Amino acid sequence: MSANDGKALHDNVLRIDSRAQSWNGVTVVDVHEYTKGEVLHPLVNNEETGIAMALDEVGGVTEPRLKPDKACELDHRPNHMTLVPKGMVLWGHASKELHYSRYALLLFDLDILQRKFEEDFDARMFERPRMRFTDERIYALVRMLVDIPGNEPSMTLLGDSLTSAVFALLSSEERRGSARTRLSSQVLTLVSSYLLDQLPHQIELRELAELAKMSQWHFSRAFKASTGVSPYQWQLDRRIELVQGLLLRQDLALDAVAKAAGFCNPMHLNRVFKRRTGETPGAWRRNRQ
Repeated sequence: MSANDGKALHDNVLRIDSRAQSWNGVTVVDVHEYTKGEVLHPLVNNEETGIAMALDEVGGVTEPRLKPDKACELDHRPNHMTLVPKGMVLWGHASKELHYSRYALLLFDLDILQRKFEEDFDARMFERPRMRFTDERIYALVRMLVDIPGNEPSMTLLGDSLTSAVFALLSSEERRGSARTRLSSQVLTLVSSYLLDQLPHQIELRELAELAKMSQWHFSRAFKASTGVSPYQWQLDRRIELVQGLLLRQDLALDAVAKAAGFCNPMHLNRVFKRRTGETPGAWRRNRQ
């Protein structure tokens, strides 16, 4: 279960398609692997700390192995994950019946993450392997991450928020009380004003956390506890409101509206706007003429 990176394919691997994006010291690789016959290869590069998560398995199953010739003793579960510490070699095995698998690799730059999360960073969570574990919350977050369009600057805050949430769930499961923390009214006003002032420009979670003088983990939880939504969702709502104001100007073409609100093209705007409002931008404008 490792991306090809231009190297020769392993035995019985017909093709590998992959796409990588990075946020917050976490690189997320979306891998589609087509196979014919039994496959065995290293799970994650042993120079990196990472997680391999099974997203789809067609025809057969995949499994992690501590030794190439020894099957995993843990029962198979859909969307299982394996954490591989840096310097350790684990193996990914695909049964001969499997002909397609999609999996995500999450590769962690622990030095960057330690600087970003400070006292919330717990390196012990990444010192031992964890095999075939599952977490519905992490799975949902990773599914959202692999669906983020490439080369879309407006998605930076979403990628930052999602990778921070994944990292926090992995490294700080014991901290339950922090979910109730809220931002003070002064800090919430400061952050909200900054988000509005920067529209529609790219915002990183780091900037907001620094304004609040909090770690990214605590800021994300406190912001959602205070507003009911994530920083990305809050910003997206304001961008949709900006779009609605621009649509009331009949002289503006849809591509100009999309550009002014930070969307890469009218198609992207169409998709997001309809999902948030139930109407396409064109229909919304016509209904309010």
